[in-house]
Amino acid sequence: MDFIVNDVLSGELVPILLGISPETSETAHRMFRKYGIVSHVFCDKIPFALHFSLCMKFHVVPHTEGEQLMLRALSDFADQLENADLILYLTPCTEAYANLTWLHREQLERRFVLADKQEMLRVWFGESNSRSKEGKK
Repeated sequence: MDFIVNDVLSGELVPILLGISPETSETAHRMFRKYGIVSHVFCDKIPFALHFSLCMKFHVVPHTEGEQLMLRALSDFADQLENADLILYLTPCTEAYANLTWLHREQLERRFVLADKQEMLRVWFGESNSRSKEGKK
């Protein structure tokens, strides 16, 4: 798979968001507002409302092909950036992608920094809700 990543600079954090959801959009907007960086969103389709978003760069991976195609797409993306001094920070934004990340954690951790449970709760439920959900467990 070919990705155009000319907008990624050496030494940057590269947010990689898996799946499309309201949480994906909010996280990408938050990263852009706070740090001025564009998030790379891997999903099966681009919602029309987000098609022209300046804070997200979409990488469409057909869902019908299963998880192996998504893993291959992520691997290809990392391959293109392997000579750059970057932190590839992977955050699943839906439960299905959280499961995929968990199942293939060992393979993904070789190339990506994976969001921990607390970060995923913050992405999915917001700052204040993630603290209350953590406190209950």
